[in-house]
Amino acid sequence: MRRAVCCALALVLSGCIAARPGYRMGPVDEMIPPQPDRCGLAALPAMQGLPMARLAGLPLTGPLRVLWPGQEVTDDIRPERLNAEVDLNGNIRRLFCG
Repeated sequence: MRRAVCCALALVLSGCIAARPGYRMGPVDEMIPPQPDRCGLAALPAMQGLPMARLAGLPLTGPLRVLWPGQEVTDDIRPERLNAEVDLNGNIRRLFCG
């Protein structure tokens, strides 16, 4: 019974995600093309290889989205949003706007 409830819940939730009009899902590199710096990226210090927790102490100009390995993202581009692509250990691989 418990497994049936979990499966039913998973199906309902997957339907909710797939039903959002205007959104596509895919790998980060395919879904977010390079964007101009509208998220304050140029003002940030070099962060590649550092723990993502280091971002907590910085004054960010907009929202932050953390992207984990293998995570799919939507193609909704928000120029003021800073994206932090991290590795499995939580270290920053790259920062970019979008």
